[in-house]
Amino acid sequence: MSGLFFRRWREVFLTADPGLYGMVLQELKEKGISAETKTVNHGTQNRQTGILLGRAGENTKIEILYYVYVSPEDESAAKLAVEEAKRKYHPE
Repeated sequence: MSGLFFRRWREVFLTADPGLYGMVLQELKEKGISAETKTVNHGTQNRQTGILLGRAGENTKIEILYYVYVSPEDESAAKLAVEEAKRKYHPE
């Protein structure tokens, strides 16, 4: 992603939970909010290395992070949609 992307889009959500990530994307879609996403694998075992070296003490639950970005115009509505998705995902 270019530097221009980060000036035009705002990060509204970040998680390591793929289920919650999907729920957030669905909620944004239902509300008609366009989103861009980025997935980053921070683990030592990934496609580039394919090895287990250095995994001792590594928290594998957070090695893949999911980012969600929206346009500045949609930022407020997107944040509300994210909160709604969280409530649906983790009902009290």
